[in-house]
Amino acid sequence: MSIVTFRRLRLSLVLAMGGLAVTLQGCASSGGSLLSPGSLPGVTSFQEANAVAPQGYQFSGDGGDTLRVTATGSASTPNERLVKIALAAAAQHGAQQYKKYFRAGEPSYTVRCGKTSVVERGATRNISPNDYRVVTVDVTFAKSSTDPADRPTKETAAALLAELQAETIPQETQAALVAQLAQACGRSPQQ
Repeated sequence: MSIVTFRRLRLSLVLAMGGLAVTLQGCASSGGSLLSPGSLPGVTSFQEANAVAPQGYQFSGDGGDTLRVTATGSASTPNERLVKIALAAAAQHGAQQYKKYFRAGEPSYTVRCGKTSVVERGATRNISPNDYRVVTVDVTFAKSSTDPADRPTKETAAALLAELQAETIPQETQAALVAQLAQACGRSPQQ
C-alpha cells in the first residue's frame, strides 16, 4: 500500500467517524427520538448549526460588513440565551474577520413547529415533535467605532461565551418554556 493510499484511507476513516459523532450528537441534542416520553430537550449550547443538528447559530448575508445571524434553539432554551448565542457568534466572526466593532439590530423572534406524525409504509405513526425557538439578529461590522451602540468584537465574544458557559436554566423554567412553545404550536404540552 502506498503512502498516498494509506493517507486517503486514514482521512476517509477520520471523516466517517466525525460524521457519525455529529449525527449522534445531533440526535441527542435535538430532542428527537432519543428522549423518553415526558423528558425535556437539552438547552442549546454555543455551536454552529447544520443539516443534522439544526440547533445553534448560522450566518447569512452578502459577506461584506453586514451579516444576519440566526440562532435556533430547543423548546427548553430561553430566547435570551439564543440572543446571547447569536451575538457571541457575530462577535467571534467579526474578530476573525479583523473587524474591531459591531452593532446589532433588534432581534426578531419566531418559532418552528415540528411534525407530530409520519407515514411509514402507508401507516401513520405519532412522533414526539421537535419544536424550535428561532432568533434572528442583523449585524453591521466596522473597523472603528462611530456610535455608542458599537461593541468591541473580541471583548464581547469573550464575555458572552463565558456567560453562556456559566449559565444554567432550572428544570421548572425549561418545562414552562416547552409547554409555552407547544401551546404556540397549537398542541397541548403532552403531545
